[in-house]
Amino acid sequence: MMPRIERLAPLAAGLVLGALAMVQMAAANDAAQANGSIPQTASGWIERGSEARSRYSFVGDLVYQHADEIETMRIWRSANPETGVRERLHSLSGDAREILRGDDRITCILPNSDSILVDRRRLDRPLGVRVPANATRLTPHYALRLTGEDRVADRSAVEVRLEPQDTQRYGYALWFDKQTGLMLRAEVLNPAGRVIERLMVMNLDLRDAMPEALLESTLDDAGFTRVEKRWDPDTASTTQARGRWRVSNPPAGYRVSMDRLQSLPGRAAPVRHLLLTDGLANVSVYIEPAEQAPGVDGAMRMGAMNAYGRRIGQHQAIVVGEVPANTVRRIAASLVSESTPETTGQRP
Repeated sequence: MMPRIERLAPLAAGLVLGALAMVQMAAANDAAQANGSIPQTASGWIERGSEARSRYSFVGDLVYQHADEIETMRIWRSANPETGVRERLHSLSGDAREILRGDDRITCILPNSDSILVDRRRLDRPLGVRVPANATRLTPHYALRLTGEDRVADRSAVEVRLEPQDTQRYGYALWFDKQTGLMLRAEVLNPAGRVIERLMVMNLDLRDAMPEALLESTLDDAGFTRVEKRWDPDTASTTQARGRWRVSNPPAGYRVSMDRLQSLPGRAAPVRHLLLTDGLANVSVYIEPAEQAPGVDGAMRMGAMNAYGRRIGQHQAIVVGEVPANTVRRIAASLVSESTPETTGQRP
C-alpha cells in the first residue's frame, strides 16, 4: 500500500529531534564565553549547533504543532563517546508509538500497518542532523541572519533565520541555547513568513548518563508493527546494478545524496529510494513496480509536507518532502529511468 501523507505528521515531529539537546555543565559554558567562543554571526551559530548536538544526555517533553493539530512527545536522549547518540521517542498524545534511533539503525514501533509509510528521509536526516557543519553550503540558496534573543524552556536562546532565495524551499527559524549552542526550537516558514510547523522543548531533565533500559521500547509487540531501517554499505553498493533512475531537471541547489533499494513491509519487490538535498531541505523519491502499489496521481499536502505521485511506465513514483508543492512536482516530472528510455520524465 502506498504511504498516506496524513500518517507522516506524528513521526515527522520526533524525527526533527536530532539536535534538541540541552546544557550539562555551566562551568564549561562560562569558560567558553571567557575564551570568546560565542558566535557573532548566524553562520557561526549554525556551525556551533552542528558541533554541539552529540554532547548531551537528557529526558525532555516536547510540543509539535502542524496545521491545526498539536502533539506532545517525550524523548530520552543519550550522548556517549563509546556508544554514540541514541534516542527513544514516545508519543504522549494520540495513538501510542515509539521511535528508537541509533547511529546505524532506526526502529519505528507503530500501532498498525497503515501507519508504516514513514517519511524515510526524516529517518535518515532529521532537521537537527541536517544543520551543516559548514554553513557556507547553504548559500546562495538561503540568506542567514541573526534576529535577536528569546527564551525557550526557561533558557536564553539566540534566534537564527534561514531565508530562502527562491520558491523551491521553505524558510526556517532556529533557536540555539545561548550557553551551549544546542538547538531548542525549530519552525518551518512558508513564503509569507507564516509558521506551518513548530517544534519546541518545554522542559528537560539533564542527565550525566542514560540507563540502557530507558532507551528500549516499552510497547507490547501485540497490536504494533515494528519497522526497522539499518544502514548497510553492501546493500547500497548492489543497488546500482538493479536499474538506475535520475532527476533530469532538479531544482537549483538540490543534488542526489543517496540512491539505494529498500525493503518495506507489505511490498513483494524492493522500493527504490533517492534522497535529494540542498544541505538543509530533504526530498525523498520512492519508485516501485506499479503492480504492487495502487496508483497515486497528483498532489497531496499536510502542513509543511508535500507529496506528488506519478505513474511512469510500469512504475509508480511518489516524491515527498518538507518543501513547497512546486518542488516535489518538478522532481516527479523530471524522473528518468536510465534502463527504460521510454519512461523519461517530462519537465513541468
